[in-house]
Amino acid sequence: MKRSMAMVIGSVLFVVVACTTTDASPSPEETPSSQAESSAPSSGAGDVSWFFSIEEIGLGPEGYVTLHNFTGASANLDSLFLCQADGCADLPDVVVQPGEYARIAVGDGTGLENVVMTNAKLDLAPADGEVAVYISEDRSDPTQLRAYLQWGSTPHELTKVAVDAGLWRESGYAPSGPNGTRLWKTDANLWVWDSK
Repeated sequence: MKRSMAMVIGSVLFVVVACTTTDASPSPEETPSSQAESSAPSSGAGDVSWFFSIEEIGLGPEGYVTLHNFTGASANLDSLFLCQADGCADLPDVVVQPGEYARIAVGDGTGLENVVMTNAKLDLAPADGEVAVYISEDRSDPTQLRAYLQWGSTPHELTKVAVDAGLWRESGYAPSGPNGTRLWKTDANLWVWDSK
C-alpha cells in the first residue's frame, strides 16, 4: 500500500512539474518586442508589417523613434502608422533593407542618420510615454498593433491594447527619468536609458 501511494504521489508531482515546465509564457528576460520578433515571418513571404521592431527612442522635443527591419527581407513602411493615444503619424513609402534602420524624427532630424520622416507629431517626453506601430489608425483594435513600447511608468492609454495583442506585459515598462535623452535596446533585449 505504501508503495502504491508513493507511486501516485510521484506521478502527481511529475504531472505538476511537466505542466509548469511546458508553460508557453515568455521568460522574464524576454521583452515584448522579442515576442513579436519570434512570431514574425523570417523571409520575404508573409505580412511585412511584422518585420519592424521599435529599437530606440530619442527623448525630448528633438526626439525620434528608430524602427529596425530585423528580418532577411526588404520591407516597406508604407501603410504603417506610428501611434500614441492622441493620434498617429502615417509612415512614408520607404523601403528598409534587411537588418537596416529607419528613424522618424519629431524635429527636423538634424544630426541623425537614416531619417525617413521629420516633424512627426509625437510626444516623446523623457519621464513617461508610449509609442506603437499599427497597420491602421484604429488604436483600439489589438489585431492592428505590431510593436509597442512604454517607458517611465504604466499603464498608458494603449497598454491594454498591447497586452491584449500579446505584445506587452501588463506591468512592464522601460526605465526612464525626467533627464532621459535616449532609450535603447541592448543585444540581450533589455531596455536601458541614457540621461543628461
